Amino acid sequence: MKIIYKPRQSGKTLEAIKISAETGSRIVCHSKEECNRVFCMAQEMGINIPFPISFDEFLNRRYSSRNIKGFIIDNADMLLQYLTPVRVECVTFNKD
Repeated sequence: MKIIYKPRQSGKTLEAIKISAETGSRIVCHSKEECNRVFCMAQEMGINIPFPISFDEFLNRRYSSRNIKGFIIDNADMLLQYLTPVRVECVTFNKD
């Protein structure tokens, strides 16, 4: 798993779009509006990506897994916080 760790407004979503174009993986965004924004951003750059899905669609498995090559979670910190109304203090990752 690749991790993109950068400050806000530093090109994380742009990197996610490029990875999506290379791999065919679907981007998961915090809202339907963000899905539209990311898709339009890719189109404006002339990059072809699968249409993104929202956190809600992702968590409720409202997608056809046969058509999914992989997922790219945009703003994973927001996804974790979306799971609970309680503040998420810390996360850990395996280095693999």
